[in-house]
Formats: sequence, structure tokens, C-alpha cells
Amino acid sequence: MRNNSSRFTKKGVIAAVLLLLLLAGAVWLNIRLKEDGGETDAMAGRPADAQNTDQNSDAIDGTDGTEDAASVGAGVYEGYFAGFREERSSIRAQEIDFLRMIVEDESTDAETLRSAQERLMQLVSNMEQEFSIESKLRSKGFRDAAVTFRNDSVTVVIDGETLSDEEVARILDIIRSETGVSAQAVRISLSRGAA
Repeated sequence: MRNNSSRFTKKGVIAAVLLLLLLAGAVWLNIRLKEDGGETDAMAGRPADAQNTDQNSDAIDGTDGTEDAASVGAGVYEGYFAGFREERSSIRAQEIDFLRMIVEDESTDAETLRSAQERLMQLVSNMEQEFSIESKLRSKGFRDAAVTFRNDSVTVVIDGETLSDEEVARILDIIRSETGVSAQAVRISLSRGAA
């Protein structure tokens, strides 16, 4: 006959490894988002590289072929958002599969089962909030947005080069109405920030 504490230990190890993998994925995603766009301070509403964006806007005048380059660049950024959503969905699907395995395992102890069920519910809620925020941002005139909601903080990547104070306020208003997080818990980046 098996000892119940050894099952909990195995389940605990599986849960800990799963959580570490998820944390590593979140760190990797955060680093990737920082590399791909200029950070914006949500409270100040100013891009980190604001002086360079003025130079970039002056460079596109359409007379030397840069307009064609800009339209090609737009396709690259559209691909970024599609790729981001695909990768986010893939990571979430893996996490959900792991959690379902724990929930469906008849030998899972009550505490681990409860924790896995709570995490599943949290994932579903996060996915709904992310989709809703992205949709609302697009409906408010932003070209595209990628949102991740984790541990009571929200990271948003906006398809654009600059944000006005009014646009930052609009983004924060949408996020606060959907999630209830404070402005300090929101990180806004631009996908087309200055090089």
C-alpha cells in the first residue's frame, strides 16, 4: 500500500516544476516585449525614446521610397501581433493541459486539486480579460494591441510609434475597467518605438 504523503510530494514536485516553467515563460515574454518596443511610463504617458520619434516622423515623407518601406514594416508589425497571440495561446494550452492532467488524476490530493482548479479558473479569467482589452483598444482607434494579465499586473504592447497623454489615459481607463488594477500595475510599450 502506498503512503499518501509520497503522492503529495510527487504532485507537489510536478506543480512546482509547472509553476517554474510558467514563471520562466513569463520572464522570457517580458524580456522579449522589452526588446521589441520602447517602454512607456504609464503615469507620465511618454515614450522612453521620445526625442527619436520626432526624427522618425520627419524621415517618412514619401518622396524617397520610404513610404514603401513603411508599408512593408507595417506587415512585419502585424506579424508580430499575430505571432504573439499564437505563442501566448500555445503556452496557455500547455499550461491548461498540465492542470487538466492534475485535475483528472484520481490520485490527486484535495489541496493540489483545489489549487489546480483555481489556477484553471484564473487562466480562463485572464484570457477573457486579455481578449476584451485587446478588442476594446482596437475599437478605440489603436491599430493593434497585445495584452498579458498576470499576478495583478498588465502588460500592453500598442502598435504605434508614440502615444499622447490622452491615448495613455484611454488605455489605462480600459484596463482599469476590465481588471481593476491600478495605473502603477500597468506597463505600456510601443511596438514601433524609436530604433
